[in-house]
Amino acid sequence: MNKLIISFIFVLSTLFLFSCKDDNSEWAVYTSAEGGFSIKMPANPKKTEKKEVTAFGKQVTHFITWKPSNLTIDKFKLFEVSYTDVPARFTKDSATLQLMLDSSINMRKKDFTELDINAESINFNGYPGRAFIYYSESATSIATVKQCIVNNKRYDVTVVTKKNYNTNNEIGNFFNSFQVLRR
Repeated sequence: MNKLIISFIFVLSTLFLFSCKDDNSEWAVYTSAEGGFSIKMPANPKKTEKKEVTAFGKQVTHFITWKPSNLTIDKFKLFEVSYTDVPARFTKDSATLQLMLDSSINMRKKDFTELDINAESINFNGYPGRAFIYYSESATSIATVKQCIVNNKRYDVTVVTKKNYNTNNEIGNFFNSFQVLRR
């Protein structure tokens, strides 16, 4: 009977270990000629688009999204880059550009909460931008969002992770690899 229990525990442990393999173990550089950017992210992301209200009016937003196949096991819930066109009138001068960055990030914060969370001005890999981190004590996830406007496109780069996991290397690789392609 003890051998049977020990064998059963061994089999369950082995199954658990193999089922906990990170879905994001294979990373690749994703390049979008249409979007004008490249980024290193988990392999096989999905591309979608949606017409939505943005800080620049109603227009199509393009999404490149990776989600794990099993949300209950993986420490990551989402890696995503989205982009939308920015009409030239919104990038004609520095003051207007800064105003549009503020407006865009404030709209994005509302996707996570109605609370007034702090957004910071950042230098996002050489591009002026905005960023915020959203988490709450009761939530099981942490969202990190960075945005920039370059070459008349607004880029939104987002990671959502489960709390209490060491994810700094993967998040750093994702954000640090974002580059706008030269025109």
